[in-house]
Amino acid sequence: MTDDKPVLEVVRSRPGRTVYRSGRRSFLRGAGALAAAAALPLPFVRPSYAARSLRVSTFGGFFEDSFVARVYPAFTEATGIAVESVSQPGNLQFLVQLAEANRAGIAPMDLCTAGQVTVLRGRNAEVWKTLDASRIPSLDNVAARYIHDGPNGLDAVGAMAWFQTLIVNPEMMSELPDSWAVMWDESLGQVWGASSGGASYLFEITANTFFGGNEVLDTEEGVRDVLAKIGELTRTVRVWWESEGTMQTAYENEEIVGGMYYHDVAGIMADEGVPIVSIFPKEGGVTDFGAWAQPSASTKDDEVYEFIAFTTTPEAQALMARTIGVAPLVPREMTDLTDEEFAAVSSEQEPISLAASARVQFEDMMDQGFTAALRQG
Repeated sequence: MTDDKPVLEVVRSRPGRTVYRSGRRSFLRGAGALAAAAALPLPFVRPSYAARSLRVSTFGGFFEDSFVARVYPAFTEATGIAVESVSQPGNLQFLVQLAEANRAGIAPMDLCTAGQVTVLRGRNAEVWKTLDASRIPSLDNVAARYIHDGPNGLDAVGAMAWFQTLIVNPEMMSELPDSWAVMWDESLGQVWGASSGGASYLFEITANTFFGGNEVLDTEEGVRDVLAKIGELTRTVRVWWESEGTMQTAYENEEIVGGMYYHDVAGIMADEGVPIVSIFPKEGGVTDFGAWAQPSASTKDDEVYEFIAFTTTPEAQALMARTIGVAPLVPREMTDLTDEEFAAVSSEQEPISLAASARVQFEDMMDQGFTAALRQG
C-alpha cells in the first residue's frame, strides 16, 4: 500500500541547518493539510476579490514548502490576495542583498521571514519599513516576546517559533532530569550532545541555569563568565554538533544519552519508535522565532498588513501548529489545539528567550570565545 512507503522529507530547514527524516507522520500531515486549510474558520473572508498579489519569502526547505501548500492557500481563500513564494537564503548575504535592493528601489519581496538577530541588524541598516500596529487588529493576540519594537516603532512581528529542549533516552537513564544543570554533572561521564559555535543556544541555557538570566550576557565580563562555564562541558559532552543530523545519528546509535535538541523533531523521532523524551527543564526550553518584516522598498502595504493580521489569528496559528509543527505565538486558550497537539510543539512553561541584542553586540566575542572555551576546557 502507498501509506506503507517511507516518505523522505525535510523536517526542518532553519538557517544553516537541514535534517531529513523518512516516515509517515508528515505524509499523513500533508495529506490532510489542504482540507484543514479549507475548513479553517476565517475571521475576515471577503465576498469578492480584486486582482491583488503579495511576494513572501520564508526559510527554505520544509518551511517554504509548507507555507506554499498550507498557509498561503488559506490566506488567499480568506482575502483574495495571491501569494508568490520567493526563495530566501539563510545567511548574512541575504541582508546585504536586501539592503542593496532597497537602495535601488527594488523590493525582491514584500515580506520576508527574519531571525531575531537579522531583524536587529536590518534595523541598524534601515532595511525594514516601520509598521503601523493599528492596522494589524490581531497583533494584541501575540505574546510580547514575539514582537520587535525599535526606536522608530514596530518593525517585525512573529511568524513562527520553535523550541530546543533537553532530550533523554529513557532506556539509558532511569531517573529523568528536570534541569539543564544535568549536562554539567561529571559523575555521568561524557554522555551528552550539544550544539557548537557562537550561534549555539548554550549561551542562553548557561546564563539562565547558572547566572540568573540573559542579563549576564549584556557585558563582556558576563559573556566571558558564561564562556568559562560552557568550557566545563568538555568533560561531559561527547558530541558537539552543528548539523541536526549529526546529533540525531549519535542519539539513535546510542552514542549519547541525550542533550539539547529541537522539540518538534524529537516528537517525530518518537512517532517513529525511537525511545526519546523531550523535557522542558525547570529553567525553561529555549524558544527562538522568525518574524515577518517588510523591506523598505516594498509598496504593498495593504497586502502586507492583511497577511500579518491573518497569520496572527488564533485560527491561522493553530493551522500552522498542526500542519507545519511550529509553536503558536498566541495564548493556548485562544486556539482549539488539543492537549496532544499543543504539547507536540510547545509548552505553557515560561521559556528561555534568545539574547538577540547581546548576540549582535558581542557576535565576534561569542564566536571566537566558544572555540577557545572548548579548547581550554
